[in-house]
Amino acid sequence: MNKIFLIVKREYITRVKKKSFIITTLLVPLSFVAMVAIQFLLLAVSSGDTMRIAVVDDTGKYVKTIKDTEGTYFIKSNSSLASLRQTYEQKGFDGILYIPPLDVDNPNGVKYISDNLLGLSLEAHIKRELKSEIQKVRLQKMGVDSKMYRKAQQVNLRIESETITGGSVGSTALATSIGFGMGMLMYIVIFIYGSMVMKGVMEEKTNRIVEIMLSSVRPFQLMIGKILGIGGVGLTQFSIWIILLFGLNLIMSLVIGGTMDLPSANPAAAQVDMEEAKMLIEKMMGQIHELPIALLIVGFLFYFLMGYVLYAALFAGLGAAINDDSDSQSLTFPVSIPVIISVFILSAIVEQPNSGLAFWSSLIPLFSPVIMPFRIAFGVPLWELLLSMALLIAGALFAVWIAAKIYRTGILMYGKKVTLREIAKWLVRS
Repeated sequence: MNKIFLIVKREYITRVKKKSFIITTLLVPLSFVAMVAIQFLLLAVSSGDTMRIAVVDDTGKYVKTIKDTEGTYFIKSNSSLASLRQTYEQKGFDGILYIPPLDVDNPNGVKYISDNLLGLSLEAHIKRELKSEIQKVRLQKMGVDSKMYRKAQQVNLRIESETITGGSVGSTALATSIGFGMGMLMYIVIFIYGSMVMKGVMEEKTNRIVEIMLSSVRPFQLMIGKILGIGGVGLTQFSIWIILLFGLNLIMSLVIGGTMDLPSANPAAAQVDMEEAKMLIEKMMGQIHELPIALLIVGFLFYFLMGYVLYAALFAGLGAAINDDSDSQSLTFPVSIPVIISVFILSAIVEQPNSGLAFWSSLIPLFSPVIMPFRIAFGVPLWELLLSMALLIAGALFAVWIAAKIYRTGILMYGKKVTLREIAKWLVRS
């Protein structure tokens, strides 16, 4: 055990001291923050640009309903359409919105005239404003009061999920987002750190360092130490990322929050948006509290560790058998297939987290590290969770046993091209 601890310590300290580890650990959260900051700056810069659209309304009633939006102003023009076509740029307009007399049952003929096309959001805004007025006219023709109709349309319906035992599951959309995010994170973790284990084994084998190390420790101890050491590096990196992202997110909130207090072109609309955002945040926080947060954290950590051990052991075994980088793709592809299939299954069960496919795939050790964290967000029976955990532990131990047999034979084999058939023979013989 003491030798394994020394190997773990060596692997951990060697890797966390590398410049690549430090740079990656700092760059990942900073890149996320940079993406948000760039997006915010681009929005701020684009919001400084204004558009002036001349509205030629032959009816005289629709122009009153089209409200200005952020950075875009709709201005009624008394000039004729033919005259504006020639002079709209000289008059400081970016385009012309022409509204002919409309048949409310078949409202066609509205045109936007300019050398530049409308943006999608601005076009949607104009459609929304005109549709609202056309609906009012239609309701008046049918003798229906438009205010009462709008009031009847305002239905705030929420479907709550509850298990037979009476436990609330919370918001389906939020559970789906959190569960899918955890599943995809597991997929990324397995590939990144599993590949790191394989490359570490290949480097030591190529440099012949492993020959010196095997004079003091057994191959199994070396493999386990390498797996645990790199796993510790992964946990350290993730912990730093969480702390940095939380701190940077807090700083960004304060900075962006200060900028959001700037005067708006439409104060009333800004006030409504802020109130809606506040209500949305409060609603989301309430839904988060309804989720099994403690079980999600414990489950994620368990499946993170055991899933990593399972796949890292297989990658380590294959890394010991590889003598050339050109062989790595063909040999590691079979190990990568279950992880890729897990993502396909995850996409397939998003709408049915308790289907037969979801149930069986969350029990199979090769798939459960990705599938079960997703299902936990929806509430999983305790016996299913415990059975899945037990099977994953058994699967991880079996993977370590297989990898140890491959590792023992392949780690000192040089110069020979190894195939999957030959690796199968090693497993049968040893």
